[in-house]
Amino acid sequence: MDFSNNNNKINTEDVFMFQSSSQSVQSTSLPPPTVNHKAKYKSNSISKNPEEARRKRIELDAQVRRKHREQLITAKRFKHHLDAFKDDETTDSDNDLLQEDIEKLKSGLNNISRKERLSSLKDLSAYLVDPPETLKRFVIAGNCIEILTKFLSGIDPEEQLQATWCITNIAAGPKELCQKALVTVPYLISFLDGENIPLQDQAAWAIGNIAVEGPDYRDLLRANGVLVPLIKLLNSQDVNLVQTVCFALSNLARGPNAKLEEFFSVGITQHLFRHLETDKMSEVVSEISWVLTYLTSDEDKYIQKLVEGLAPLLVKHMRPLLSHGPLALPLIRTFGNIASSPDNNTIILINQPDFLSSMIEYIQSDCRPVKKESLWVMSNITAARRPEVLTKVINTGFIPILSAIATHNNFDIRKEAAYSLLNIASHGEEYMKSLPHQELLSGFLEFIRSQDVELIRLGLGYLEMLLTQVPDGNKFIEQMQGIDALESVTFSEDQTLRSTACRLMDQFFGEGSSINENEVNE
Repeated sequence: MDFSNNNNKINTEDVFMFQSSSQSVQSTSLPPPTVNHKAKYKSNSISKNPEEARRKRIELDAQVRRKHREQLITAKRFKHHLDAFKDDETTDSDNDLLQEDIEKLKSGLNNISRKERLSSLKDLSAYLVDPPETLKRFVIAGNCIEILTKFLSGIDPEEQLQATWCITNIAAGPKELCQKALVTVPYLISFLDGENIPLQDQAAWAIGNIAVEGPDYRDLLRANGVLVPLIKLLNSQDVNLVQTVCFALSNLARGPNAKLEEFFSVGITQHLFRHLETDKMSEVVSEISWVLTYLTSDEDKYIQKLVEGLAPLLVKHMRPLLSHGPLALPLIRTFGNIASSPDNNTIILINQPDFLSSMIEYIQSDCRPVKKESLWVMSNITAARRPEVLTKVINTGFIPILSAIATHNNFDIRKEAAYSLLNIASHGEEYMKSLPHQELLSGFLEFIRSQDVELIRLGLGYLEMLLTQVPDGNKFIEQMQGIDALESVTFSEDQTLRSTACRLMDQFFGEGSSINENEVNE
């Protein structure tokens, strides 16, 4: 049985795993167990055998993997140009623009004075960060894009730059705004091939915002030949430009059916590896890691192309990034993708010096998202079927730390640690006996008493292994007043949970009971 919450494709004949999500949980108080509990169940109340139940769990877990992957690779990230306007009184989003204000903007954009045109472009870009309804109408139904296109097609570099800022913020807005920016794509791509670094940077920024909107937008950008000039810019010595280019590339590589082969065919790997080898700026390394997150999130064949050269380069950035909180997230997600692929790749990863010892620090991070994602990585690692993986994890000292997290944090963090512990236990009696059950049982009983289906599934999985693999496990549960928690699930509206709870009650606490599942349903 495998309680991994990873999101990759694994042989479903060997896996029993659970979904990872973050839902609020409420605990319910139940009366203490009574002597009548055992009399309520018949030994033959469940018709399904354990193997059939296991098969159904596997089917559910395959659905869970797909859901987690979709959630992982479809979250949006935008970039806005704010700094130049943060002290400008025109950026006060509390003041809506009246139609007469829009007319003034239009007049300024068409003014014969270059100074007035530039000032109006800056004002327009600032308002587009959080556009009022009047400005949205100007973009969608007015001639805003037509005016900006004239600047893009002009010969004044500063006007081109300011107009591209406007397009960047239009593309970062709602879909109906971003759609209007599509006509400017040929100009943006042409700027990438130029020599004006600020304009290249802003064009890449705008392209990244367009790409995040959806697969049709990414297809259009690729059809216009955006990949080659973007990847060429990875040769730049300007670290800010490299960072922005990676932002654009990561958004182009996101989502299912991202046509990743095109990225590899134009040589993206060597550029990313070189930057990981030489760059030390945390923001740049983080942005590079976002690209790698998406390049490793689709098919295992792409991970196989990367993992041997990539693993040591990523691991060397672990400790420097740890102190930067969210900047470490794409690094962790890339590790999670590698660990959710075939075990050979997981072994390459854990054999890197300092990887597991750094992961000990990551799962104890004060940054909540980092801690949660790191626990997800460990659930993928502990899902490996190779015993040497578990040996390394245990010898590094993960069990005491995972046990403490699984019993002393908020539920959403606790269950992430629980996946790894259950994965370890599912490898056999020897591993199950290595867990501190005196500490863990009370925590898993709290899971069962919750109203969260996922937590209850985890708790039942732990009880089942405790009952089947630990001598006198049933007595241990009785001593911890666990029968009442188990019984409460027999009244659950979820059929799978109800059936599992009834089966465990029948098998280990039945003693000639007289109620079957049909009666429970009634």
